[in-house]
Amino acid sequence: MKILQRYIAKNIIASTLLVLLVLLGLYTFMDFITELDDLGKGNYQILDILGYLALTMPKRIYELLPVAALMGSVIGLGNLASQSELVAMRAAGVSIKDINKSVLIVAGLLVVVALVMGEVFRPIAEQKARQMQSVSQTGTVGSRSEYGFWTRDGNHFNHIERINADGSFSNVAIYEFDDKHRLRILTQAAAAEYQQDSWILSDVVQSTIDEKGVEVSSVAHARWKSQLNPGMVNIVVVPPEFLPVWDLLEYVQYLKRNHQSVAQYELAFWSKMMMPLSTAVMVLLAVPFVFGPLRSTPIGGRVLAGTLLGIGFHLFNQSFQHMGLVFGLLPWLASAFPTMVFAGLAWLMNSRVR
Repeated sequence: MKILQRYIAKNIIASTLLVLLVLLGLYTFMDFITELDDLGKGNYQILDILGYLALTMPKRIYELLPVAALMGSVIGLGNLASQSELVAMRAAGVSIKDINKSVLIVAGLLVVVALVMGEVFRPIAEQKARQMQSVSQTGTVGSRSEYGFWTRDGNHFNHIERINADGSFSNVAIYEFDDKHRLRILTQAAAAEYQQDSWILSDVVQSTIDEKGVEVSSVAHARWKSQLNPGMVNIVVVPPEFLPVWDLLEYVQYLKRNHQSVAQYELAFWSKMMMPLSTAVMVLLAVPFVFGPLRSTPIGGRVLAGTLLGIGFHLFNQSFQHMGLVFGLLPWLASAFPTMVFAGLAWLMNSRVR
């Protein structure tokens, strides 16, 4: 029985890899065409585009894996069915449950691949890709907004206009409020560089505001103690969906300590938790396509049906998560509901297979 299970699993994995390669080629070409619009912007040339596409490959694999798993499983099992190998197995006493065990082996392997790709390779590669692209185009690391980004440390609200390639800041403004939410001190610096456990501000102008008026003073250098560190900056400049789970948890705690909204980051965290399960569900959905109502349908029809189902899951998942943010749903519910719906569909369809 183990030999048959390995044989079925081998066919599904081979078909999944083939589908994944085709989808990767298609999406990479589409991204290449999109990146050509920025060709010549700053020092952004063809080699930079190719390097950027290579570094974003783990992202594409991670995003395409559920659809590739469904399509590959349908094709792999469909090929075995079209060559009457599954019929011979059934005649030899192999049950649907035994075939499902083979499918579960593939699902387990793909879950491991999704975890490694999503939590190890994807965050590192995506961060380097975005830094390389930003440095090539503008000479700076950049941020998610052309207007810089804001952070909060207790009663301090900080605005950093630009992150340089060496990790230093340009044009920093620190707004300090008192317990009655009144602005008391505004500190502006031309640059900030991290040394040991604090930032060293350069060309500092500080305005102190009280009932008597505004007092302005200036110094060449000043030390800025902040919870924000270079590692935290890397989290801020990268969209939450590209962060590893441990960085997301760290940043969520940082935001909670400073009483800031965490919904977007918690949603990204739960989406990562559900991604491996989504891949497994897609694989299990392939069995009814071979033994269910579509068993007499040609392989092309099965692949089309599987593709439509995979695309439907992807669109439903993305749409429901965005709706969850808009309507304030619990992040875990917004992330888990689409996968649970399709898991229920997989269970229902598999329970009807004889």
